[in-house]
Amino acid sequence: MLCPTCHSSSTRRSQRRGFRDGFWSLFGLRPWRCRTCGERFFGWRVPAGYVIYVHCSRCGNLDLQRVSRDRVVEGVFIGMQRMLHFPAYRCDACRRRFFSLRPYRRIAALRHEPVPSEPADSVNLDQQ
Repeated sequence: MLCPTCHSSSTRRSQRRGFRDGFWSLFGLRPWRCRTCGERFFGWRVPAGYVIYVHCSRCGNLDLQRVSRDRVVEGVFIGMQRMLHFPAYRCDACRRRFFSLRPYRRIAALRHEPVPSEPADSVNLDQQ
């Protein structure tokens, strides 16, 4: 999630407060807060382009880990899903384990490395 004000990727889910937050959550919008500028805004739990991929239905996290089918203990028709070899996933953010038939796509945040202002010279040619 990117902040609409400063375009930082350092955002987190914010707590719902009041009637307005509850109303917008009926439409799938969740409150977010930017850690860089402190702006509070609303956004979808999962971006529209990634809804077809496997994601946590509780928190919307797309960065999941594959786990053993035996690790999933909550849900409907668990025995049948294990027997049919459904893929099992674990969400690191909320620790939920679940089955899903949606395709898996690894989605991770981009990491920008600082660009050096001057190239590092190991030999100074002026001191010869």
